[in-house]
Amino acid sequence: MLKKLALSGLLVASVVSMAGCTIEEQKIVYKGKSIPVSEAEERIADQLEVDNPDMDIEVDIYEEDDE
Repeated sequence: MLKKLALSGLLVASVVSMAGCTIEEQKIVYKGKSIPVSEAEERIADQLEVDNPDMDIEVDIYEEDDE
């Protein structure tokens, strides 16, 4: 019984980890190139920090919901 329970847990864990690998991050166009949202956030934050070295800047891009 314990072996079946452990095997079931291992199977669930592997299915969950495989599902995480198949999700593709949303992309946006930034400076004429299609790049992942996280990369665009990082590039924009880096540029703002160059111009404002005394600040630690975080950028969050999200899809607007009109509801």
